[in-house]
Amino acid sequence: MFLCARSEAQSIAVPLTAERLVLSQRNFKIPELRPPVHNGEVLEFLGRPSFHLARGLVYARNVEFENGTIDVDMAADDATRFVGVAFRVKSDDEYEAIFFRPGNSGTTQAVQYTPGFKGANVWQIYTGPGYTAAAEIPRNQWIHLRIVVTGLVAKLYLNQATEPALVVPDLKLGPAKGSIGFWGHMGGGYFSNLSYTPDSGGSAYATVGKREFAAGALTDWQLSEVFDASEKDPAKYPGARGLQWEKVAAENPGMVVINRYRRSPNIDSPEREDRLRGRVAGAKFVFARTVIRSDREQVRKITLGYSDEVVVFLNGKPLYEGNNAMGFRQGNFLGLMDVQGDAVYLPLEKGENELVLAVTEYFGGWGFVCTLTE
Repeated sequence: MFLCARSEAQSIAVPLTAERLVLSQRNFKIPELRPPVHNGEVLEFLGRPSFHLARGLVYARNVEFENGTIDVDMAADDATRFVGVAFRVKSDDEYEAIFFRPGNSGTTQAVQYTPGFKGANVWQIYTGPGYTAAAEIPRNQWIHLRIVVTGLVAKLYLNQATEPALVVPDLKLGPAKGSIGFWGHMGGGYFSNLSYTPDSGGSAYATVGKREFAAGALTDWQLSEVFDASEKDPAKYPGARGLQWEKVAAENPGMVVINRYRRSPNIDSPEREDRLRGRVAGAKFVFARTVIRSDREQVRKITLGYSDEVVVFLNGKPLYEGNNAMGFRQGNFLGLMDVQGDAVYLPLEKGENELVLAVTEYFGGWGFVCTLTE
């Protein structure tokens, strides 16, 4: 047995020019507060030429990155609301991203990881430790970002810090490789000096497939096709035989991320008063189905998390309707999915009981989790 010395990988600069980059706004349907100006152009900003991305996803041609280090300088201006770095970009539908909210600088919402599933950022689903972190994100100042990716782990370092500001322990695309680029929305930001250093010996995917479901989590689900909420009422039980069902996989701690299987409408969340008036044009929903087996007649409690709205049916009868959409419960509510957000009591019959959820989505994350308590 012998070991071969591996030569140090060389840093590769990525020119930030229109010829080298692919810009897509296909999945950005939420209207801007004001139309973006000079989007996807090289501008002078804070004394240097920089690539300005106000809205969209942009990624480099002829780059295939799996493991290694990404280095880039980033700056936010007074208009910036959301801006970040995308990596392992397969297309404008599928990528990993770490993005920043300068307006939340210093809080635990300043930095966030999100995967892109079918063109949707699902930040309402993946939130909390391992997904969000506090950091100082100044405006009108260049900061250096370094993202170190090894297998399913990504670490973000800011400026010259030796400790990461964010550690993502489980990248949700799984084993993947793809391009490097930027993501911006509602103002975006500026980038310069993009480079990456590949690490061909850094693969580490030992946690792939590892499941750590919460006790009592319901994990055996099927999803229906997608329906338009302005054409079909999610509060009316459809009957299982009239739908096309697809078996789907739950993930830790037992949640089903619908964005993995169905395309989000990516529309702006309507005002609370508009939602109270009834169904909203453009919103989409699916039915999710599972079976609970009971050895006797009994009442069991489930805790329920979901995004954005839900109707719960048991054996064809509606039991509960809830709304967890952004801004609905209170003015500054982000619509984050809490795995124990609500509770429903199920009058179970002896034998098999069909539990059906109608889950409606606007944007930001489409999913649910149900846990049956003792």
